Amino acid sequence: MDARSFPYDSYLGVKEKRDRFLREWADGQHPQDLPVIFVLPADAFSIWGAKCSTRESLLVENLQGLALSAEWAGDSVYPHLEPWHGVGVYANAFGCEYMWTGFDAPQTLPVYQHADELAEVARPNPRDAQIMNMVLDTIRYFRRETHDRLPICLTDTQSPNDTASLILRSDEFFLVSSYEPERLERFMTAVTELIIEFSELQMEAIGPCLSQPGHNMLSVSPWKGISISDDNSALLSPTAYRVASLPFNSRIARHFGALAVHSCGVIAHNIPLLLQTPSLSQVDCHLAAISDPNPNQPEQIRDGFRGTGVLVKVSVDKEDLPILERLLAPDLRCILEVWGVQSRAESEAVYGRFKAEVARITSTWGAP
Repeated sequence: MDARSFPYDSYLGVKEKRDRFLREWADGQHPQDLPVIFVLPADAFSIWGAKCSTRESLLVENLQGLALSAEWAGDSVYPHLEPWHGVGVYANAFGCEYMWTGFDAPQTLPVYQHADELAEVARPNPRDAQIMNMVLDTIRYFRRETHDRLPICLTDTQSPNDTASLILRSDEFFLVSSYEPERLERFMTAVTELIIEFSELQMEAIGPCLSQPGHNMLSVSPWKGISISDDNSALLSPTAYRVASLPFNSRIARHFGALAVHSCGVIAHNIPLLLQTPSLSQVDCHLAAISDPNPNQPEQIRDGFRGTGVLVKVSVDKEDLPILERLLAPDLRCILEVWGVQSRAESEAVYGRFKAEVARITSTWGAP
């Protein structure tokens, strides 16, 4: 699908209706009608692979996903075009070479082997960074081809901790950042400041089309902030997370006024610290083995986030109805993201089953 054949009016009409529902739910107007949304199958939509190598193929794939999501059942559409050119955008700016495989997403290798090598590393100029310029060029291309009719989000922003572990050999980074964080303070500050600076440059380039917080989060106007992928939080002990991740995520959150955080893997041990992030607005995590080989337990997410006001988007398998009883709670603001559905017809059937089960469970809330 190209920009000329994209069904703008029908997509935007569905998006407006579903966004209204999401805003009302987030504002507490129908708290028991929890949103149910779907992940499109990879053979129908996937920008996170080889098709990210050119702006043209990336736009085609993005448009296909947007259009298909509006045809499926669900309480959301795929909300924006995403200029996704791999997870090493910030690492590349620090000198990590991009390796384009031709069959998958690009890879990077660490450019530094020892912490001492980073003593004099300074914040790079994003205007001199190859992949950052590629992202900005893609944003401008998206706007030009779609005539500013579709929302655009920032590229997939890896957290300072994730990014640093791509630049410095990971075992060295985890050891030094956890036990001697002062040795990496200058480096981590440079990474954090680059994230802030390049995010601002992207926002300027996107202009009136900006979708926030972006990436794989619920992104509904006029929500604010940015999204970061902080997958290392599944690996870090609370002690390491406190000194090597939280301070830098918090700086980004304060700068942009809100922060949405994604992590793969089991994050339960770091939820109390994650909740110390200023203006934490959303969390995206996994309960389903179909989406993550090491998923969280429903009770961990329920008990970790209930009563906090944070929107928590959890991945579940289409066969996971029984775990909803273990997950849902009156004071948990939960979005159910369903994986494994293969067609529009199946989305309608699964949507009905999930909505019915949510209604059954929530109907008991408040009963003696």
